[in-house]
Amino acid sequence: MTEQEAIERIHSVYPTGRKNGIENMRALMARLGNVQSTLRMVHVAGTNGKGSCCAMIERVLREAGYKTGLYTSPYIERYNERIRINGVPVCGERLAELVERVWPAVEACRRDGYLITEFELGTALAFVDFWMEKTDIAIIEVGLGGRLDPTNIITPQVCVITEVGMDHMQYLGGTIEEIALEKAGIIKKGVPVALGPQEKAARAVLLAAAKGKDAPVIDPNAEHVTQTSQSVTFDVRLAGETIKGLTVSLSGAHQAENACAALGAISALRKKGMSIPLDAVRRGMANVRWPGRLEYFGHVLLDGAHNDPGVRALCAYADAWLPKERTVLLTGMMRDKETDKMTERLSTRVRCAVCATPKVPRALPAQELAASFERQGVRTWAEPEASRALERARSLAGPEGIVLCAGSLYLIGEIRTLLRQEKEFSDVI
Repeated sequence: MTEQEAIERIHSVYPTGRKNGIENMRALMARLGNVQSTLRMVHVAGTNGKGSCCAMIERVLREAGYKTGLYTSPYIERYNERIRINGVPVCGERLAELVERVWPAVEACRRDGYLITEFELGTALAFVDFWMEKTDIAIIEVGLGGRLDPTNIITPQVCVITEVGMDHMQYLGGTIEEIALEKAGIIKKGVPVALGPQEKAARAVLLAAAKGKDAPVIDPNAEHVTQTSQSVTFDVRLAGETIKGLTVSLSGAHQAENACAALGAISALRKKGMSIPLDAVRRGMANVRWPGRLEYFGHVLLDGAHNDPGVRALCAYADAWLPKERTVLLTGMMRDKETDKMTERLSTRVRCAVCATPKVPRALPAQELAASFERQGVRTWAEPEASRALERARSLAGPEGIVLCAGSLYLIGEIRTLLRQEKEFSDVI
């Protein structure tokens, strides 16, 4: 089996898969020997920031000398990005080997009435890879929600819940409390839970859920936060000690909040006997990368903000570092997002906008999105194809301007591929 055949096999289950709570995943992993039960893991949920938080935890643990696994979603450019060993995406040959190993279990499940989804298959591939690679610890990002997410069959060393906000309401509920309750579903009896900063209502739900499971809560706060255009520095009090001047090499003040959730997880792992020196924490935070999140490619800035909370964080960064008169927005969005709120926020931060249509069925057509910006009084162009949209945005920005690309991770992936073709860039995080 080739890499392309493996990816086609993975995608082939999309039309036939049927969600069934976590029962599909239990059935699939039972047929694979429940190898996930042998792994030491960190489980990360949240609305925004969970990918960045995962990357921070992974990099700190790697700097401390541990062999790490990392499972995240969605990917930006290539499926392989979702499964990483020591920060390196799984190679094509290995991905094919994993699919060949796992596929008989998928077929056995189908014969028994369990129709495995694409995300469930991907999760199983990650678990098997981390088991085969004998990772010291793996960081697992929740796909959607928490309680019924396929990753929620694990019992981790520590759970992490980053900021909870309004997104995926059609699946998780229409209030912040309902969404928080779904996220809280990853909390396990007696397992520590690290929290990122939360709205009052969400925090109350999470604390109640943790109390009900006798799960110790760790929730450090960042103090004295300062930032540059490409990093953030802060102080934090953690496990009785104050860490001063901790620098995270990710942009935006909100990354200090994500770092606090990551540091809470590190603190819990230390209490469980893992050796993670302070200098490894500093190195890990200083060296962490996370593609497509306030990531600069020359005069093009990519950000994966794709819901209203994410756009709020992006706008805070724009207010500090992106002069409106020099900023051209390149954007595409999904139909099922709060697009009116997002366009309203972004409209006040940019000189003009170029709208593209991401290559997914849920995408909002460029012309419809452009009309939303025009209602806000923003001069806008509709260029459905990503390459043409990038060309137009660069032309409008000129040599002294900035192209801000945001609104959809799918569009970010298309644009990042085009930019990488211009200049080689490492995938290692």
